[in-house]
Amino acid sequence: MIGFLYFFYKTWATDPGFTKASEEERKTNIITLAETGCLDFRTFCTSCLVRKPLRSLHCPVCKSCVARYDQHCLWTGRCIGFGNHRYYIFFLFFLSVVCNWIIYESFMYWSNHCATTFREDGLWTYLNQIVACSPWVLYIFLLATFHFSWSSFLLVNQLFQIAFLGLTSHERTSLLKQSRHMKQPLSLRRTPYNLGFTQNLADFFQCGCFGLVKPYAVDWTSQYTMVFHPAKEKVLRSV
Repeated sequence: MIGFLYFFYKTWATDPGFTKASEEERKTNIITLAETGCLDFRTFCTSCLVRKPLRSLHCPVCKSCVARYDQHCLWTGRCIGFGNHRYYIFFLFFLSVVCNWIIYESFMYWSNHCATTFREDGLWTYLNQIVACSPWVLYIFLLATFHFSWSSFLLVNQLFQIAFLGLTSHERTSLLKQSRHMKQPLSLRRTPYNLGFTQNLADFFQCGCFGLVKPYAVDWTSQYTMVFHPAKEKVLRSV
């Protein structure tokens, strides 16, 4: 419970990576981009009047561009981006653990306090006895089951995207939409952001796994051009 509450607060309170710029910086950026012919609306936000960093997106709810935008989370009321994505993963994990624990304890309560079993009385009698035994426990059980279903689904989906694809939810959705209009299917694994299972996890969580992997940190709040991982740069230089 402490872990769940802590990471919920960190997800909600941490800056997800909002693009911040003063009025003078916005004017300078517009003039510079216009003079160089780089005022492309795909990389320039017309709402924030700033140059959008790579992998960022303007959130209409938060009214700001978010670095390495993943989604605007309904359950936390906060954008998930570069700054709080890791906290969001741990929030989902601890929420799933708490809900699973509540579901287990509900079955333990029914087995100890209700004079019925599923094997002896059948499903219908068992359900009637559960409702009569404690409607409050049944309500908590249903609530925990609901939250366990969506939190565990999102957790597995997020870990799959991070570890095997190196993509965010928004990037994965956008690529899937683009592939529908292409003659040849688009492979989600063949992107510049996919560095392999181990390296994807190390870079995302910034964990070296006791020196086995060297995490590579990229500040996506100020990254405007494509950046290659040092390992890929070595390969490119040798070719």
